[in-house]
Amino acid sequence: MKAVKVMATINYQGQLTLDQPLTIDENSRVEVIILVPESEATDEPTQAEVLADFAQAWDEAMT
Repeated sequence: MKAVKVMATINYQGQLTLDQPLTIDENSRVEVIILVPESEATDEPTQAEVLADFAQAWDEAMT
């Protein structure tokens, strides 16, 4: 298996858009590994964390 490094953007539908076209055979199946910088992945809280914080704040406000 040959490795090719390219940059891409993930759109709102979760699909990859490559910055440049690939120069490999058309209609080839490929394996994709996504490397996401950790700083982007941890900057914003998850929906579960937001809901847990809200539930705790609501409980504290009501007691």
